[in-house]
Amino acid sequence: MNLLLFFLIPLLSIAITAWCTGSKEYGFGPNDDERKQKIKQKSVVQSWSALVLFFITNFLIDLFHLRDERLQDIPFLYPELLYLIILITSYFLFYIINTRKMSA
Repeated sequence: MNLLLFFLIPLLSIAITAWCTGSKEYGFGPNDDERKQKIKQKSVVQSWSALVLFFITNFLIDLFHLRDERLQDIPFLYPELLYLIILITSYFLFYIINTRKMSA
């Protein structure tokens, strides 16, 4: 089972990267034209930038002790899941915005 995961996880990550960027550099991926590749690449950069801004905001809130005291008793088990949701949601949001911008 571990050996299967050892090979499956890298192949899955390469497939996701190829699909998100629209690039054929990874051996397989979608057959996108240059405009579609540009839209996907801009969306990836913008979504990572949004995540970095979220991290900076979170850091500044911690730095200046601006947390709401009422929320300290609520456990937050998986903060990584929140970051992943923000990343995926912002990718699709920027993908839609960039598609509408580039269609004109």
